[in-house]
Amino acid sequence: MKRYVLIVGGVVLVVVATLWVIGMRTAQAPGDGVMCTQEVKECADGSYVGRTGPKCEFAECPVAGSPGPTGATARIGQEVHLLDVRITPLKVLEDSRCPIDVQCIQAGTVRIEVRLVSGLGTAQQEFKLGQAVTTEAEEITLTSVTPSPKAGVKIAESDYVFTFKVTKRESTVAPLNSGVRGSVTLSPTCPVERMPPDPACAPKPYATAVTVYRAGSKSPLILGNSNASGAFEFSLAPGSYTLSAKGGQVLPRCSEVFVTVQPNMYTSTAISCDTGIR
Repeated sequence: MKRYVLIVGGVVLVVVATLWVIGMRTAQAPGDGVMCTQEVKECADGSYVGRTGPKCEFAECPVAGSPGPTGATARIGQEVHLLDVRITPLKVLEDSRCPIDVQCIQAGTVRIEVRLVSGLGTAQQEFKLGQAVTTEAEEITLTSVTPSPKAGVKIAESDYVFTFKVTKRESTVAPLNSGVRGSVTLSPTCPVERMPPDPACAPKPYATAVTVYRAGSKSPLILGNSNASGAFEFSLAPGSYTLSAKGGQVLPRCSEVFVTVQPNMYTSTAISCDTGIR
């Protein structure tokens, strides 16, 4: 009798253990019961969508022509696409933020160099934490930078994560019947000035970034560029402005120009960049 009880008990234990193993293997993920893989799909506008829902299908891509995302994070060398602009952080120029484990008199800031692609073309522009940069149609702000600094610990550039926000400037777009147009040139192009002048030594067109500021302001109003012919054109409301072309680390060195835009007309100007050739 005792042997019979032991045999029955052993069979019951085997059955219970088997059911427990089956239950563990078929256990579903919490929530909706489905654990989707972490694959992503690239959409036509350059954004990415992941798998979601009970069948783990890819989420819908943004519809062409509809407003895109207005905020995103990026690391050094990583491009993000927000509305109608593409933003790529290139390098950290300054990180003077107060370490989180130190009491400071000033909060400090972060400055980074960014490649910006917009309707005005491609330009390299400096961004400062919390300060808006504008194109003709958008306002772009570097809203946050992580990780937070700690005393005595240097943050590697590869560890930085930058958050950008882009908004449309629908109500502040300048009228299209006034502005400034001109050209950027490099000179001198020959080491010795010749008489009569040699056509081969004439100033050459310079394709580079051109930034427009309101007179007396240090905040960029428009980021643009001159084309391969050195030409540029910006629509601006009547007023006074400063135009600055980007030169090299040392040379060429470009001079700023000051212009006044009158109603219903385009002001012509020229920006000269010194090559240093003598």
